[in-house]
Amino acid sequence: MKIIATSDVHQMISKWKDLVKVCKKEKPDVVAIAGDNFPKDTYITGQMSFMPHLVKYANIIKEEGTEIVIILGNDDNQNLIPLMEQEHNNGLWHYIPEKVANIKGYEFVAMPWVPDYPFGYKYWCRGESRNNYRIDPQQFTDPVLINTDNKFEIIKDYKAYIRSKKTIQQSLEETAKLVKDIGKSIWLIHCPPSGMDLDICSHGARVGSYEVLKFIQEQQPLLTIHGHIHESPQYNNYKWCYQEGNTLCVQGGQLGFDLHYATIEIDNGKIIKKGHSIYHDYLNE
Repeated sequence: MKIIATSDVHQMISKWKDLVKVCKKEKPDVVAIAGDNFPKDTYITGQMSFMPHLVKYANIIKEEGTEIVIILGNDDNQNLIPLMEQEHNNGLWHYIPEKVANIKGYEFVAMPWVPDYPFGYKYWCRGESRNNYRIDPQQFTDPVLINTDNKFEIIKDYKAYIRSKKTIQQSLEETAKLVKDIGKSIWLIHCPPSGMDLDICSHGARVGSYEVLKFIQEQQPLLTIHGHIHESPQYNNYKWCYQEGNTLCVQGGQLGFDLHYATIEIDNGKIIKKGHSIYHDYLNE
C-alpha cells in the first residue's frame, strides 16, 4: 500500500492542484489529509464557499483510483461537519473522526481534537486528561465558538466549557476500542505528540499533546499522521518523522508555495519505504 500523507493545505489552490498532480503521477492507494483543509482566518463565509473547491479536487483524486481519508482540523469551521459527512455518505472520501475505515486490509482511524492554545476559535480544543486539562495561560482574544447561524459566539466560562467536554485521553481510548488490530492501524491525529520534536513553533515553544505521546508509546499503532504546527520541520533541522518503537510518526509541515507531503509504503504490515516531498529522509537513528 502506498500512502500520500499531508495536512494544513488550507486555501492554497496551487497546493490542492499539486496534490492532484502527485496522485496522477505516483498512483497512491490512499491520500490521508490530517486536517486544516479550509481558508485560515476566514472561518465564516470563506470556508463555506471553499467547500466546492475541496469536492472538485477530491473527485479528481478519486477518479485516479485513490481512496481519500480526511478529517477537519482546529482552523476548520465545525459547521462544515454535515457537509463532510454528506460527501462521506456519497462515497467521495472517508471522513472518520473517532471512527474506523477499512481500506485494503488496514484500519484507518482519526482523532481531531487538540490541546488548548492562545487563539480564539475553540471548538476543536479539548483538555488533555481529567488530571490535566492544560488550558493555555495566554489568550490573545475572547474564546469563541461558531454557532449554528454561522456567527461567532463568545464562550462565557471557558474553563467550564473545557471541563464539560471529552478529553483527548478519553477520545483516544474510546476510539482505540473500535480497532481490531492496533499494530496495523493508521491514525490521523491533527495534533502532533509531545516529545518527538514534531511540535516546535517558530518561537521555540513545544506544543504537542502529552496524551497523544502516551497513546503512541502504549498502543503502538503502525503509523500516525499529524499536522497543526506548519513550521515545525523548519525549526528542528527538517525533522518530519520519528520512530517510536513500532510506530512511525509523520508531521510533514506546510510552508511556502510547494506542497509538503510524505510518501509511505507498507507491505505485509510493515513500513518498507518513506520519503518527503521537501525534506530529506530524516529518522531518529
